[in-house]
Amino acid sequence: MKQLIILSILFTLVLSSCDYVNIPLEAPIPAPIDTSTIDTSVTNIGVDANGYPLIDTAAVNISTQKVFVEEFTGHSCTGCPAQSDKLLNLQADNGHEIIVATYHEGIFAKVELPDYQTEMRTTYGGELHSFVEQDIDAYPSAMVNRTVFANFGNKYVFQAHNQWEGPIVERVNQANPTISMGVGAILNNDQTFMKIRVSLKTEVNLSDEHLLLVLCIEDSVIAEQKDGRLDDSVYPHKINTEYVHRHVVRSLVNTTPGLYGETVVPASGISADEWINWELNYGIPDNVVNAEHVIIVAAVFNVTTSEVVQVEEVHAKHID
Repeated sequence: MKQLIILSILFTLVLSSCDYVNIPLEAPIPAPIDTSTIDTSVTNIGVDANGYPLIDTAAVNISTQKVFVEEFTGHSCTGCPAQSDKLLNLQADNGHEIIVATYHEGIFAKVELPDYQTEMRTTYGGELHSFVEQDIDAYPSAMVNRTVFANFGNKYVFQAHNQWEGPIVERVNQANPTISMGVGAILNNDQTFMKIRVSLKTEVNLSDEHLLLVLCIEDSVIAEQKDGRLDDSVYPHKINTEYVHRHVVRSLVNTTPGLYGETVVPASGISADEWINWELNYGIPDNVVNAEHVIIVAAVFNVTTSEVVQVEEVHAKHID
């Protein structure tokens, strides 16, 4: 079993002075601000004295462990759009319990002129793809919570919807998570950087090391995509040049290199009901087309069991 570790989970921090971007991914449900924690010396409500978003600890999800699905796809993959649509439908059918990150990597993700001009591969995605490539038999493929499923063929990477649906559904709505999380991301006015905060709470005593992985994702990226369902007479070579790419991973947010982020719970463990805060000034990467479509995803991994124990996402937003 792969020793993968993910920590993070984005929390749905919402500031009453901002609106969510109207993109296909349903916006997180607004959570009230805990006004008792607001620094009155700060003009913009919803941030602390250093400009980091305040987390409403009373609104953090403590009832379920969400499912982290990481998809590998490519713009010249003929069958990928149909399979990805099934994943999106599965996500929609389960509310906010499934969080998706999509990596454009592998043989179908290469830039090939003149048809495939848009580069969507990333350094982090390439490293992760190389790590699991031996387990990839076809595209699209996906990992579920970055763990092996003994009752689904001992697979770590699942090829297409008929394989990944079972593991995803099995893990949806698992109760009593070991960690709960809140995440906020404040975008500056010129859209060049954001302030990110991830607040973690231990729901039980933890005796294992846990890692936090934070990713920058851009939703609704318009670029070319081959789609076997299209009419060749309308779309030459079956390529849709205005395809809406969902959940496109743009970069690793963590400043510590590595596939699984950084340690937030030491190997010596930590007691229940403890809060851990992670903060970062993050520069928006050059490959982001529209910073207002940025989603921050955070996932937490238990190093010993090699499995995601919680994941969350939040849309980056401005504060007026």
